Amino acid sequence: MSLQKQNKAYGDSNNITEKLRSSISNGTTFKLFEDDYFIFELIKLLYDNSLDINTQVEILTVIEQYACVTLPSNSFDQVITALLDIYQDSHSASQTVASQLLITLSTLFLSNDELLDSDLCAKFVVLLTDVISKVNNVTNRRLRACCCQCLSQLVSWKPGLLWRWREALIRLVKEEKTDVIQDYMVLLINVISSPDQTEVLDQSYDKSGKKTATPSNDLLSTVSQVMDNMFLMTPAGLTTVVCSIAQLVKTNKDLHPTIFKALMLQYMSSLDPNIVFLMLYIQKEFRGQILSSSEERTLLNRAMTCVNLPSLSTSTRLIIGQWLLSYLQDEAINSSSEFMLKDMSPVVFDPLDLHTLKLAMINSCSGPKNQDVSGNLHYLTQLADTTGGARVTCHLFRSLFLLVTTRNSQTVRSNVLRITKKLFQNFPHLIPMMVDFLRAVKENQPHEELHQEILSLLHDTVLSLAIKTLLGNYQNYLQVWMLSAQDVTIQQQKPLIRLLELVQEARYCALDDWSLGSLVLTICRTMILHHHTDLLYTSLGDLLYFMLDSYSDCDIRDQARFFYTILTVQSDAKAKELLAATLSDSLRLGENITDFFPGSVVQTKPAELIALKEAPLVWLRNSCDSEYTLTKETIPVEFPKPVTDNLSDYWDTLYHLQTVMICNFTLSLIKDSDYNFLVAVSFVLSNNKNMAVLQDSCLPYLNKRESKCVHFKLMPKLPEPMTIKVKAQFGFSNKTYECDLVPVTFELRDFLQPFPWDLFNIDDKETFFGHHWENYTLKSKEKFLGVESVKILQCSRNVLLKVWEKGLVFTKEAEDGDICTDHYLFFLPPRFHLLFCTRTRSTDVVVHIASDYWPVLGFLDEYLEQVSKTS
Repeated sequence: MSLQKQNKAYGDSNNITEKLRSSISNGTTFKLFEDDYFIFELIKLLYDNSLDINTQVEILTVIEQYACVTLPSNSFDQVITALLDIYQDSHSASQTVASQLLITLSTLFLSNDELLDSDLCAKFVVLLTDVISKVNNVTNRRLRACCCQCLSQLVSWKPGLLWRWREALIRLVKEEKTDVIQDYMVLLINVISSPDQTEVLDQSYDKSGKKTATPSNDLLSTVSQVMDNMFLMTPAGLTTVVCSIAQLVKTNKDLHPTIFKALMLQYMSSLDPNIVFLMLYIQKEFRGQILSSSEERTLLNRAMTCVNLPSLSTSTRLIIGQWLLSYLQDEAINSSSEFMLKDMSPVVFDPLDLHTLKLAMINSCSGPKNQDVSGNLHYLTQLADTTGGARVTCHLFRSLFLLVTTRNSQTVRSNVLRITKKLFQNFPHLIPMMVDFLRAVKENQPHEELHQEILSLLHDTVLSLAIKTLLGNYQNYLQVWMLSAQDVTIQQQKPLIRLLELVQEARYCALDDWSLGSLVLTICRTMILHHHTDLLYTSLGDLLYFMLDSYSDCDIRDQARFFYTILTVQSDAKAKELLAATLSDSLRLGENITDFFPGSVVQTKPAELIALKEAPLVWLRNSCDSEYTLTKETIPVEFPKPVTDNLSDYWDTLYHLQTVMICNFTLSLIKDSDYNFLVAVSFVLSNNKNMAVLQDSCLPYLNKRESKCVHFKLMPKLPEPMTIKVKAQFGFSNKTYECDLVPVTFELRDFLQPFPWDLFNIDDKETFFGHHWENYTLKSKEKFLGVESVKILQCSRNVLLKVWEKGLVFTKEAEDGDICTDHYLFFLPPRFHLLFCTRTRSTDVVVHIASDYWPVLGFLDEYLEQVSKTS
């Protein structure tokens, strides 16, 4: 593609940079580099001298990040050559751009190993060495430091790349006097510490091929020169160089660890974390070869001082403490470190993490393994026992686990039992931590006895709890039984009986939710996997049958039915195989799950649905209640919005109100029917434009001796009388039947719900009623606001008070006491209102009616006539 065509494709430089920045913010930069020419467009922009520095650096950074991944291998040479040309033209203009150019070039070389052996790489190395050869030039020291770092990276990927420049690098280190000397020293150490080159130091050959004298003195002098200039380095650079030299000392017999002694004595008083780590690292690697015993004590005391120093940040104290702990855990060292125990004692001002770390250090330094050090846990134990804090308890159990795994004594076991029992009784919410502690102890094989003691204690404690207590905190208590169910030495009959009582109590209190059922079934599954089903058959079968028959959650009923089938149909070995396969994706049964159950083979033809003319079922509606929920979404209603004068806040809330009507029915079999029992009874409700079915109901089993309660959740759309047809479908004797049930009818009285005052936090009910009455009965601004009517009923006031008791808002009596006015307010789901104002006369009652739903007048006459005839 010609440059002219490329310009047309991508536009000017501004368009390209904007497109690049937009793709970076959207995360779609990879798509731009799918076009092989896009990177060359970016490189062409770099030739533009008018481009600002920040934009150039941004473009180079993008090339560094994405070109290594997306650039074809045959295009690397072109890109690198172009970037080298740009460097030759622009490096004198800006060191920032030049440094980023060198970094980008280094990344491109490192991303393609073949390029490291090419002439381009040799050219690039010469370019970098030319820059670093100009020592003591203050103006370009940043660029020289960048070149040293680029060369260090190249050497780390291709050892021996700079070996022929070794003598020149030694000379440059001697001559350099600026702050970038540490970059030169890091580069020099990387060059001479390469594994491929240390062998070259041991033997050298002259031009005729004969072996010459071993130039080990060159290595020694080079290392000595670097060590003499350590004072010029920052802590980070010092750590890098010294660690590299330490590896040289390990592999070269002519270098002795004593070269570090002056450095260690000089920096032993430092509080810098890098220096402290460096001192501990060198001492651990060459213990007994550098510092004397007294000097080693001074070093350890200094490190412990850093751990105890409040002026240091907690993170710094923690990391130094971890290094010190790693040092002390060496068995050759901790036997002589008891002198530090006094300084290791935790104090109340220590953060919890540091407190736990000090306990680990004390445990590491405290003499024989049978020695009791649990007295140091007193503060954490008291704090956890007083507050019950989760974080404190977590640190306490970490320390207990450390004691259990390192000190096998009866005293330790007794203390662990005592602490666990006390926390278990006082703070049930900490049980998950105790369970995790027990799992960790179990994995440590030498302490199975302790695990057994603690688990048995917690298991028996949960068994002794009252059912209501167990139900109130089942999320925590049942975790103990989940763990004890894995122990084959603990009998499971009593827990199963208690679980049945727990589920029955939850069903009675309407607390049998999915969470409880899932935990109970998890325990059942664990028992089947770890215990023989013959021992659990009766108690486990009773529990599973109750759950599949009576549990409210459909998913739990299905799972219970599955477990019950496994228990009653399959052998113990096959049940374990089946459940183990369902638990792990890595296990495969090798056959279909339907093959395990008789009669469960998939049918090729759907079952015939037999229609019955007469229903063997009878049902009666017991109640119809309303349930209100405020949602974030607006609930749409297909009816004009009324005028809401003085009630705007109320109406804003009302539009987010969801009303659900819960209809409860009692279902039973007709005694004279030919069906003794039915299975899988389900119901089909017909569609109605004014009522939506939110939740239906089903029964797994129904016999003649019992009646079952079923309920439906319906959401009304408009409060009008309606009839909903219902069909029942059920199974009997391997056949499926369908029959019509008595339709569900809704009359106006079913929609007259007491107003939910508490939901809207309305205190002044009389004023609230007055605003509604005015909005629905007055006409203003040529707008009809509602509907009103008058009806005279031939009944007494007491009849209305009895029927409308829940809707009474307030009563007013005349001064002479002859006339009494009652005010009623009813809520018509989903968002309408019906108001009555009754005036009692000697022989009748005058009923004034107001509503924001005008169709209600068509149903009121019949309803009021029924009310007036109520005795």
